[in-house]
Amino acid sequence: MEIRASLDGITVDYLRHKTIISFAVDNSPADTEEACEGYKDKELVLKVTQYSPKRSLNANAYFHALCREIGKKIDRTEVFVKNRMIAVAGQPDLNEQGEAWTIKTNLDVSKMWEQETLHVKPIGTKIENDKTLYFYAVMRASHTYTVREMQQLIDSTVEECKQLGIPTISDKDMEKMLNAWGK
Repeated sequence: MEIRASLDGITVDYLRHKTIISFAVDNSPADTEEACEGYKDKELVLKVTQYSPKRSLNANAYFHALCREIGKKIDRTEVFVKNRMIAVAGQPDLNEQGEAWTIKTNLDVSKMWEQETLHVKPIGTKIENDKTLYFYAVMRASHTYTVREMQQLIDSTVEECKQLGIPTISDKDMEKMLNAWGK
């Protein structure tokens, strides 16, 4: 269950020796009651994170379209370009301690950037037993980005397009698209 809310207050119930945390939710009372149905009297884990709006699906589609056009221009696949752009301007995938995930493999960058479901940023190499090993930071997929994160990724991709002479939408249309996430 995920409900958008703001912290309303913290009180202490001295009789039960419990801290009471209350939230003001954006949903209607009926919607909130329905969402909470089935959780009453069960032990739960509460995880509170700061709200951050998600990116527009149109923005993600635009990013993929730009990658496709760059790929045509430089004779590479859309997947390769998408992974390269995510490596340049994307967001690292962080573990619970806030550290970036890393992997070690014998696959070089050109092979790693052809992976559809794994996005990586090269961070180094090492010779071990006469074989080259490649180290990568694991990056988040673009569909998980906030508006600000998506803006960074698209700005970098648009800059690449401009350098290659590929037409892009206007800054005004871009702003409309990125602000459309809440509608």
